[in-house]
Amino acid sequence: MSQLDLFADPDEPPAPPTPVPPPRRLLTDLPPAPTPVTTSAQPRPKLATVKPQLGHYRPSSRNPHETAFDIAEAVSHAWHHAHCGGGIEIPVGVVATLALWPLRGPDAYLAADWWLSLDDSQLLTAFRECWARWWIARPDLIDRATPLHKWVDDEKPEPSRARAVRAVVEAALTRGLLHLTSSDDADLRSTTDVMGAVLAVIRSQGARDALAEFHTPPELAYVMARMLLDGMPLEPGMKFDEPAGGTGGMYRAAVQVMRERGIDPHQFGWSLTDIDPLAAAGAAVNAVLWDLGPHVVIACGDTLHEGNLTAKAAQEARESLERRDTLHSQAAFLAAIRKVEALVRGMAA
Repeated sequence: MSQLDLFADPDEPPAPPTPVPPPRRLLTDLPPAPTPVTTSAQPRPKLATVKPQLGHYRPSSRNPHETAFDIAEAVSHAWHHAHCGGGIEIPVGVVATLALWPLRGPDAYLAADWWLSLDDSQLLTAFRECWARWWIARPDLIDRATPLHKWVDDEKPEPSRARAVRAVVEAALTRGLLHLTSSDDADLRSTTDVMGAVLAVIRSQGARDALAEFHTPPELAYVMARMLLDGMPLEPGMKFDEPAGGTGGMYRAAVQVMRERGIDPHQFGWSLTDIDPLAAAGAAVNAVLWDLGPHVVIACGDTLHEGNLTAKAAQEARESLERRDTLHSQAAFLAAIRKVEALVRGMAA
């Protein structure tokens, strides 16, 4: 009930009510930040020890967006000429694996020599280890990226596929992929969207039309992000939602603008939905590469027909974290049992 103003001029019309601002979406509906889990006690596959040679593998262009599409063209050519089939989740997954390899720093590109020295069995082992390490750290994102790594569980892949995978590895590395993705500075890793470029180039025009996919030029995405964020008061706890986000190109531009202003994207929530499972998987990989932070939810589905899918995706993310924690507890318990058994055997001897 409004209060009567006894001192108001009776001929003066009442002042319009002050509009109530819409409630700001906070991080409360997102899954909790992943708890760090140590991997030091877990056995690691033994890979071939290779002394890196001073190969350069530098990109031909200084423009990171041109380099990303150069890599995409090379990967597409290598895959289609070596495999002559579908299954584009495999070459996209190969690029994602190389990009996620945890070796970081100014000399990380030298790992290209090591990758190219591996035989087919060692290559698959390295792929599996990479995804396993990231699943331990971010199961909520790696589960969403399942289409990009499910194929590495094949124990006996076809020889033609193994040749095609090797061709994609060589194409991506020799075009300078590690220069874009192996920096220890997240700001440099977010200068371009390699996953989006590869998916846009390797997918047929018919498939893109069927999914109504349109790759927003990165320069345009940056201008749009500046226009949106420059006049917005950014407060920790705010949440951004992209209902048709593709591989996250707009979020890449947004975090660039934020970091230019000295704002940490970890303090914000990021939810993204896309109808294409491969695009959603690429967005999950990019969330790791661009270091969006702990409050990320990637959903996959048709927003127009299924409504807001973020709540469902957030619940799936929580379940992924709980499953990881359960498996880690079981592994720690089994390790303790083995330690006690070894101690008892030693005393009995």
